[in-house]
Amino acid sequence: MNKSVYFGSLRFDHYTREELVNNILDYKGTLQTVVTPNVDHVIRANESPELLPLYQNAEISVNDSRILNKLSRLARKDLGNVIPGSDLTKELIEKLHNTEVAITVIGCRDESIKIIKEKYHLNKLTHYNPPMGFIEEEAEITKCVDMIVSNSPSIIFLAVGSPRQEILAGRAKEAGAKGSALCIGASLMFLAGEEKRAPKIIQKLSLEWLFRLLQSPKRLAKRYLVDGLKIIPILIKEMNTSKN
Repeated sequence: MNKSVYFGSLRFDHYTREELVNNILDYKGTLQTVVTPNVDHVIRANESPELLPLYQNAEISVNDSRILNKLSRLARKDLGNVIPGSDLTKELIEKLHNTEVAITVIGCRDESIKIIKEKYHLNKLTHYNPPMGFIEEEAEITKCVDMIVSNSPSIIFLAVGSPRQEILAGRAKEAGAKGSALCIGASLMFLAGEEKRAPKIIQKLSLEWLFRLLQSPKRLAKRYLVDGLKIIPILIKEMNTSKN
């Protein structure tokens, strides 16, 4: 049983990336959900308690954020290895290169999936990109779930944003889906070249957020520069708790 630590009410499991990749590739049972919370997820889950079960009920939850890793250490908590969802997705896709493993992707543009499918020779990849607002339409949710169940994939990449992808994972599990469902956000966009990852040195300096902000200032300014500050009272609470 892997060690787990809680920070901001979210659970973080201790895995090496190799352990996690092998777990996902080898898993055959009832659907397991893999989430990779970052600072934004912690903030939103604490602001909206109804979101907490989406993360708490996930079978695997690993830390996506170097910033969150540094903050947690101030509260004397070790969240385990930082395993960014984008890195995890890339490694899995590379290991699935030219295999017959069944994969289903929900979300992401058709053009991006075509690039990825051809580049990595993913011979058994099925894809559906639901329309905006699909999570409010029961028929669309059912369409996504039915596609997952009927294709019996070993690996499901849910790329429709949080908390939609976590909700969808829960619905797929209720419907009897099997395999591993990864909630990956925009990770496939990086693989398709639709968005650019920060250079490794920028990532190691924990400045990937700044790189992304400079790429998409209108979309990310509020999230990073305003909403992101809401992690401070959560950190202070964790620090006070660790003293007691």
